[in-house]
Amino acid sequence: MTANDPFGGMRFTVRRVSFWQVAIVVAVALAVGTALAVVAASVFLILLPVVAIAGLAYKLFGGRKATTRAPSGATVIDAEYRVLSSEEAARESTKWDDGRRIR
Repeated sequence: MTANDPFGGMRFTVRRVSFWQVAIVVAVALAVGTALAVVAASVFLILLPVVAIAGLAYKLFGGRKATTRAPSGATVIDAEYRVLSSEEAARESTKWDDGRRIR
């Protein structure tokens, strides 16, 4: 490498490649490409029916059921609650008969 050579770091050599080396590289590339295509087609042909059946089953049998909302004009019953003591509970239980009617 000389000091005045502007292309000193970019020198490269060209080698001649024989025909059989090119043929081997092309054959390997075709074999790998064909193998990948076969694997991709196999996965597609196996997974497509599985996904289609799962989608059909989901459509027919459904997932989670949608909750129905109360209409906007629904009546809301509001009440106040309190905890009864054991004495009040005993007193209240005597007021009701077995049919849960007030005596």
